[in-house]
Parts: sequence; structure tokens; C-alpha cells
Amino acid sequence: MNLDELFAMQRELDTDIVKRKGLEGQDLLTNKILALQVELGELANEWRGFKFWSEDKEPRTLGFGKMLEDGIEIPCYVNPLLEEYVDCLHFILSIGLDLGKDESPEFELDINFKAYDVLGFFSECFAGTTEVNVCLEHHDENLGYFFEYTLQAFIRLGEKLGFTWEKVVQAYKEKNKINFERQANGY
Repeated sequence: MNLDELFAMQRELDTDIVKRKGLEGQDLLTNKILALQVELGELANEWRGFKFWSEDKEPRTLGFGKMLEDGIEIPCYVNPLLEEYVDCLHFILSIGLDLGKDESPEFELDINFKAYDVLGFFSECFAGTTEVNVCLEHHDENLGYFFEYTLQAFIRLGEKLGFTWEKVVQAYKEKNKINFERQANGY
């Protein structure tokens, strides 16, 4: 799997945000890790499968939203579950850029996880992001491994949620465009 194109798009967005928000020279990595954890929680909330107390456990895969076209909001149908997944991907790529993982964007899905279902892969993603943060705080040499662990668990989570990589890339590109337009409009 090659993430070259997505890393390049994310770099452009990150650069734009940093410039627009006056954040040059600031270390935003810890903020990005927390943002990823929050987005993973939002993704889990759209999935709903963990809500043992609820009769409504069906994932939110169809909703009514708005998309931006030439700066104009247009009503459309959306997939909230896929949108949250792509929001997570934005932060994973951004973290990868900060860690220099864009220099070797080619990788194999070669980690054998004990997880086998959606809930298990959510747990792996949360555990991985926590380990990335711990390694960062302690200048641990395993930081790169735990980033890749998180990335692979996240990709496997997407597969378990029923997303093809092609659909994820398409949704990422659409959301990336929206993110640029949001920044241009003072988001």
C-alpha cells in the first residue's frame, strides 16, 4: 500500500492551516494525537455497535448533509460513518508527517493483531495512539513502530467497517477539498 498521494495532500492542508492560524514553529503533535483519539470516539459513536444498552445499534451510514461546491453549500446525502473514518485518517496522516513517515509511504499490512472484529480494532487503534503518545513523551525509540501499528490497525478497522481502500481515498479527497474551503472561510 502506498500513501504517497495522501501524505502530499495532507502536507498541503497542514501547511495551509499552520500558516492561516499563525502556528509556525509550534509543536502540534500532542494536539494531533488527542484530536485523533477524539475522532476515533466520534467514529465509534457513529458505528454504535458498542452500545449494549440501546436497541439501535445500526451504524449511521446514511444521513443528510451539505457539501461545498465552489464555496457554496449544497444539500446532499452523506455517510457519517465514512466521514468520521476519513476525519481520523486526516489526523493519522498528519501525525505521520510530523514523525517523518511520509519518507517511506510504502508498507505492507503485516502486523498480526489479536483483534478479529470492529470492537477489537477500535481497541487496537486506541491502544496504538496511547502508545504513540507515551513513546513521544519518553523519547522512546519504538515511536515509529507504534505509529505503524496504529495505522495498520486503523486500516483493518476500515475493512471491518466495510470500506474499500478506493472508497476511503475518494472520501478523503472529497473531505480534503471541504477542509481547504472551510479554512478559506474562517473555520
